[in-house]
Amino acid sequence: MTTTVLLVRHGQTESNIGGYFMGRLNEDLNGAGYNQARCLASRLARASITSVYTSPLKRTCTTAVILAEPHGLELKTMEDLIEINQGVWEGRHVDDISRGWPELWRQSRTDPSEFTMPNGESFKQVTERAVRAFEAIVAGNQDRQSILVAHEIVVKVIIVHVLGATNRIYRRFEINNASLSTIQVIDGKSRLLTINDISHLL
Repeated sequence: MTTTVLLVRHGQTESNIGGYFMGRLNEDLNGAGYNQARCLASRLARASITSVYTSPLKRTCTTAVILAEPHGLELKTMEDLIEINQGVWEGRHVDDISRGWPELWRQSRTDPSEFTMPNGESFKQVTERAVRAFEAIVAGNQDRQSILVAHEIVVKVIIVHVLGATNRIYRRFEINNASLSTIQVIDGKSRLLTINDISHLL
C-alpha cells in the first residue's frame, strides 16, 4: 500500500522579500507568488491528485486553490497546518527582532530545536501538531496522492520527522516558496523522495 504526500510551501508574499515576520497575519500572495503557484499547478495538472489540504491562512489557501483547480477539488483546511505563533515577533522586521532579542535571535538562527517564540509557540509544539496533521492525511488517503500546502516551518518539521532526525538540522536545508517536496509512505514506512524542488519555477 503506497501513499504519496506532496508538501508545498505557499507562494511568495511581500513579507517574504521584505524581511517581515508575518506569522498568522493574513497576508495574501504577491504577483510573483501567484505566478509561482500557477507554474506548480501546471506541473501537477496531470498528476492523480485526490485531495488538497491547507493551512487556514490566506497565502496558503490561495496557493491551494490554484493547485486544486485543475483537479476539480475542494480544499480541506486543517488548523494543525497553520503558521507558528510568533508571539511578540509577529509583524516585526528581522532587524528589529535581532536588535531587540539578540540572544533569542542567535538561538533561532543556529539551533531552534529548543526554541520558543517569545509569548508564542515552541518548535516542539509546531512539530507535534504538524506531524499529527501529516499522519492524519496519510491515514485518510491510503493508496492515493494528496497535496499539503503549508508554511516553511511546517514543511520543514514534517521532513525532519520523516528523516528520523531532530530540529537541530532545521537550518541545514532550504524550503523555498512554491517548492515541492515528496514523501512516499509504503506499508507505514515513510521516505523522502524529493526536497525543495523548484524546477517548475526555472
